[in-house]
Order: sequence, then C-alpha cells, then structure tokens
Amino acid sequence: MNGTPWWLKIAAKIFLSRLPVGYKFWNRLRLFRHGNMDNSWLAANKFILHLDRAYPDNRPDHFTCLELGPGDSLVTGILANALGASEVYLVDVGSYATEELSYYRSFCQELKKRDFKVPDLSGVNSFLELQKQCRIKYKVNGLDDLRRIPSNSIDLIWSHSMLEHVRKREFPALVSELRRIISDKGIVTHNADLKDHLGGALNNLRFSESIWESDFMAKSGFYTNRLQHRDILEYFINAGFEVITDEVGRWPMLPTPWVHIDKQFKAVPEEEISIRSFHITLRPSVQQTDSQ
Repeated sequence: MNGTPWWLKIAAKIFLSRLPVGYKFWNRLRLFRHGNMDNSWLAANKFILHLDRAYPDNRPDHFTCLELGPGDSLVTGILANALGASEVYLVDVGSYATEELSYYRSFCQELKKRDFKVPDLSGVNSFLELQKQCRIKYKVNGLDDLRRIPSNSIDLIWSHSMLEHVRKREFPALVSELRRIISDKGIVTHNADLKDHLGGALNNLRFSESIWESDFMAKSGFYTNRLQHRDILEYFINAGFEVITDEVGRWPMLPTPWVHIDKQFKAVPEEEISIRSFHITLRPSVQQTDSQ
C-alpha cells in the first residue's frame, strides 16, 4: 500500500479488518504484519542492538529476559538463549509467531555459521518442544500474562517499535508491571516509533481523542496510542525507573501541517511533536529499590 493516501489506508484497513479471516492469512499478503518473519536477521540484529545498549561493556554470562511484542517469529528468543539467557519470556497480544520448524532450523544454521552456540533442534518435532529446548516461554495474552510473571525475576526487558501500539488506557498498568518484574539490577531498553504507521507522518494526530481511542478505530490495524516522548518518559519515571540514556530522532519540519493537527495536541510544544523516534535505556531507581 506504499504511495496510497493516508485516509485511503485507514478506509481500506477498517474494511479489511472486519473480514472473517485470521492474521496468518493477512501476513501471507504482507498486510497487518507484526514483524519481518522473512528476514530473521532483522529481528536478531534488533535484539543485539538492545543487548549492547543494556550492557555496553560486558554482557552477563547468564540472565533472564523478556521481549514485548516479538511479532511473527521466536528468533529473538532463540538468539537470546544462544547468548546465555537461562529463561526467555516473549510476550505478545496474540499468537502471531510462525510455527514452521524448518524456519527455525534454518535460523539456527545461520547462527552456527556465525559461531554462535546453537540450540540443538535435531530432536524437536513441535512448536512447543522448540520453546522448551530454547527455554522460551511464549505468551500471547499481553498484560494478563505479564501479571503472572514472578516479581523481581527479569534481568533484561526490551521492545522495538512496540510501546506506541499499547492501548493508551493500558499503558500505566503495563509500565507498573514492568517495574514489578524487573530485578533490582535489571535494565530496560525500548525503541519507539512515533510516526503514524499510515505512511510515516503525523496523520494520527488529526483525530480527536474520543474518535481515535474508540474500539472501532483501535481494532482496525493502524492504532498508535499517540503518547509523546515526554509522556512515555513520565510514565516510566513515575513507576520507579530512572533514565540511563535517552536518544531522540526528529523531523527537520513537521510532515503533517500544524493546522491539521487536533486541538488537544496544540498545547504540546512543537519541539516535542517533532520527535519521530527515540531509544531509552532505564533501570530501577535507586531510591525506590533501597526502600523496598
């Protein structure tokens, strides 16, 4: 749908999302995708990016980790296991990951060529066995599954282009759960894409809150919560995190004219609205950790 006007993309996705077909059908047509399953190393390199940001000097030999929104495959879990993770949680809001064992075996062969410690998949005959062999816990009920993870049990939490898709009303609860499950010396690293996901502009800011946050719009395949960089930082800080690094990318000029942006965002400084992406690294705040 590249080159299609944003408003036509909205209309098309509203229509298509109501058809009685599942996610895997749309994925084959490269619509409503939650990742890039056909490029396993794209996902793998994103994980390595987050790992390097979390541990710029020395990676731990053993750690527990959690990815929010793994999307179309479990390759990040396999790679995390190869790099020393003793337990990997992959938490999503639906069962989107491919179950094709040949795909994962091929990925492991690529790992082996690059001198990674490769999980042995020779005796694996099912998707569940794959998860067990790689110490992956694949969860598909979002916030409900996060609430079942033991407190203070995760050393590394990461996400890539996921925070912006969390329903706005659920965002405080999500951050609160991340604070609960992160270990005292744990690290959280997130990359967020604040573009509109309708063509890479700010057309999502054209709509009023009541329209955009309605279930009708939110369940049509193009939802972003429209939280700004400062809003997301505030949620994490209020939940008991402190910022280690904060890097932003900006538009040189707004891609959607200011006159078309809804009045609720007019009170936000244009300097803030101009942030199109950011990467934050956080840890539990010292004061709150000491008081527990």
